[in-house]
Amino acid sequence: MVQDYRVNESTSETQSAPRQQGSVRPTLSGGPSKAKGRPAWIGGALLLGLTAFVALLAMTGVGELWQVLRSARHELLVLPLLCVAASYLTMALSYHGIARAAGDHIHFLDMLKITLVANSLNYLVATGGLSGFAARTYYFTRRSVPPEKSIVISLAQTFLTNVTLLVFVLLGLAYVFAGRELEGAALAGTALTTALLMLLAFVTGAVILHRPTRRRFLNIVAEVTYRSFRKLRPAAGLSRISMRRYLATLDRGIAFLVANKRKMIAPTVFIVLDWVFTILILHTAFMAIGEALPFGQTVVGFSVGLILSFVSLIPGGLGIMEGSMSAVFAGMGVPLQAAVAAALLFRFFYYIVPLVVSLIFLRDILLQLRNPS
Repeated sequence: MVQDYRVNESTSETQSAPRQQGSVRPTLSGGPSKAKGRPAWIGGALLLGLTAFVALLAMTGVGELWQVLRSARHELLVLPLLCVAASYLTMALSYHGIARAAGDHIHFLDMLKITLVANSLNYLVATGGLSGFAARTYYFTRRSVPPEKSIVISLAQTFLTNVTLLVFVLLGLAYVFAGRELEGAALAGTALTTALLMLLAFVTGAVILHRPTRRRFLNIVAEVTYRSFRKLRPAAGLSRISMRRYLATLDRGIAFLVANKRKMIAPTVFIVLDWVFTILILHTAFMAIGEALPFGQTVVGFSVGLILSFVSLIPGGLGIMEGSMSAVFAGMGVPLQAAVAAALLFRFFYYIVPLVVSLIFLRDILLQLRNPS
């Protein structure tokens, strides 16, 4: 089954790569039949997020929350701002390194601009990261990077980023579990989550290192995704061929990483640093409001909030991220008001500040897309 869809793609990719690139994105994110229902779906998700956000503020107490923010050491708020800058710089450096390994040389400043714009799209549009991925891939293509290679660059960086996040989550959960900071159901839940993530890490390793296993696994993912969409969202327009074609490209992206192991060392280091600086945004936010947390606790709360906000498909994880982060930190003994205040500061620095900066760069990006030469 794997050989069938790979042969089909390999015979057509050289003649109609741009058309394939154009066909993959609409079928994955929805075709014309879905366009009328999509705004209502996004509106419902946004309403749910706003409701969760308002409920969290009401439960915390706006007056008490404002008092915590007012009493913060405002001079320390420069630290999360510096961490945001370092995070985006290292993220852009990882893309830049992968692109160079693929034989394409995009100026670093241009890479930094599209990184900001693409990530902001991920925060604003609830597509599980596909919106930013599509924008970045389209930008690479318009900058004379072959469509196939554009997708491989984006997929390779995304894959490395998610694997690195998995490692951070495992380390954070192991820290909490070993420190015996949780009891009863919370401890049992943490142990179960750690075991499941270790299993996921094992599967990920097998997918990376053993290509036959990877092809079988991706073929199963393609079939399960196709059948699920047909049952749950038949109007989405997802076809079995486009799904397999997309995952065949992911297979080539992982193969590219394995074949260029030495060249991937620097991008991987930058991805690790990107996550470290991102976690430090939250960690320094706690410092600014007078709560000194062990770094391992910050990793746990950060990981839970970020993962739940991503899978919720609510734009920016509004309400979900703040609520889940606050619940985890409160469970570890942090005062609820301080936990919510730190989550709000993280929201401001990690989401809103880059969004404002990306709007400044957006005009240059659009001009470059109109005149790629």
